[in-house]
Amino acid sequence: MAVAYFIVLEKKIENLNGSMDGKMLARASEVLDDIATRHGVRPLTGFTSIDPVDAGAFFKSEGIEMENVQLPPLQQFTAEEGLATVKALITHLQLQPTAVRNIDALLQELRDCERILIAARDLSVKWHFEVNV
Repeated sequence: MAVAYFIVLEKKIENLNGSMDGKMLARASEVLDDIATRHGVRPLTGFTSIDPVDAGAFFKSEGIEMENVQLPPLQQFTAEEGLATVKALITHLQLQPTAVRNIDALLQELRDCERILIAARDLSVKWHFEVNV
């Protein structure tokens, strides 16, 4: 089963291709989070959130009863926060490639995040990561 991270913007940005693969981000999340922590920026996994309505619908579709479960509210982040992390990760990986397989694919996914987050920053649009399983 392939797990992937993808960016969800709080509102659509016209003419922005928001697509990204996200599978390498998910595979390398532990290494990336360690790098981010060493550089004093929020780890990528710290940007994950999900709308509680969507989460409830997913759990219900899986046969999980949600009657007594209180889901946390959706968290949105500024693009500047995300860009600080993404830029730190890109710089680190360019200067010190790690033992991550497919480093070029990982860097491309980080650049896709950067491209999307720059557009979000320019229009003051907040965002979060969701995980696709």
